[in-house]
Amino acid sequence: MSAIMRSASVVAVLVLSALAGAVSATSGASRAKFKPLQGVSLHLGSKHAVDYFHADNGVCQLTLVVGEEFKGDVSPAVVSARFRTAIEAGRYARFDIGEGTQLQFSCAPGAAAMTVETLKQIAYTAPQK
Repeated sequence: MSAIMRSASVVAVLVLSALAGAVSATSGASRAKFKPLQGVSLHLGSKHAVDYFHADNGVCQLTLVVGEEFKGDVSPAVVSARFRTAIEAGRYARFDIGEGTQLQFSCAPGAAAMTVETLKQIAYTAPQK
């Protein structure tokens, strides 16, 4: 897929977010709940994530696009990544987006809604014996 097609895909997801009644959150917000085909835009430091899902037989079909945050009118040099996964009702999936941050997506019963939660990764060192 060419860089133009990838950029077009990102723009399409952003437009869908706007049309579907987007939920927006910054790195200070740690949790957002959203319904099928409702876009979510997450600003996480130097990263920007956009996601939505649709319900399919009680399963949340999630689409997530993660890329670098825009700085003014300059497009990021790095291409965005697109992830798609199916999450069963009552289960969750985690995505490591870098910079010590994970996004956890939980599918509600009947795939009626999803919750996205921002998790900070913390390094652990075992105590010396």
